[in-house]
Amino acid sequence: MRSAITYRHWQPGDDDAILAFLPNTNEKWFRNKFNDPGDSLEPSGIRLAYCGDRVVSYVMGEPDSRFIENKQHSFGYVTSMFVAPDMRRKGIATQLLHDLIAYFESSDFRGSILDTDNEAAIQLYRKVGYKLITRELRTIITPSDGNSHLKWTQVNIDELIYLHKLRERWTKIHFPVGWNPDEMEVNQFNINDYRVLHSEGNLLGYVEWFKQSERSTDNIITDPTVPDADPIDVIKSFQQEIDEPTIWQTCEGSRYEDPLMSFGFKLQSMKSVSMYLSIGKEIDLTNHHRCI
Repeated sequence: MRSAITYRHWQPGDDDAILAFLPNTNEKWFRNKFNDPGDSLEPSGIRLAYCGDRVVSYVMGEPDSRFIENKQHSFGYVTSMFVAPDMRRKGIATQLLHDLIAYFESSDFRGSILDTDNEAAIQLYRKVGYKLITRELRTIITPSDGNSHLKWTQVNIDELIYLHKLRERWTKIHFPVGWNPDEMEVNQFNINDYRVLHSEGNLLGYVEWFKQSERSTDNIITDPTVPDADPIDVIKSFQQEIDEPTIWQTCEGSRYEDPLMSFGFKLQSMKSVSMYLSIGKEIDLTNHHRCI
């Protein structure tokens, strides 16, 4: 006789069973998951399905701040979900997600956001009410001689505070991009992974730029954080800067999608998508440039 499925949130003593279920999880981090001062994960944000003494499904969600309608709101971000292969298609994941969403509602979150690249997961999330916001797109930009007045340079440590303010402005016109007022995206530890954009001495924006190395086999950039400059000018500045083909990652609905196509670059749809679920009043995305 099969044991009944028990649904509940994390409780002390669960970690051994969860780690046995998720063997690739960083054990040190997981056992200290509630002790990180920069993390707001709560026991109610970890939902479990037990069959007897065995964990058969798991979902984690935590608070995350996003700007929407010119205000900072709390959203629930779904960070991970898994169901044991022999327990799939039994409605277990659906129940866990309903439980997690109920937790988000009880916390007065504005909604829930998640990212996934799994088609089966997309269908599951749709089933419980999530809608697709955007899908990742990718193209390859090529070098081009030009006379762009915009110049890319190394980040100066004195510029970090201003970059943080640029990120705030960028976030207010994008969704679902996150911005934490207490944490700088560009900081003294990762400063070498970024470049800044200047025009006649004025700092306009920045970008994370992975060049060929042990960390990446390709040159890769993601949509630059440049709130005010014309996207066409930004693209020209990159073409002038690079000396070999570079991958540009953007998404459907971004402010760079149409400008990239206007240059003749072909955008390839990727598997990665962002999805959201509104809680309470529906979110109006009319004036937002989406960014993955």
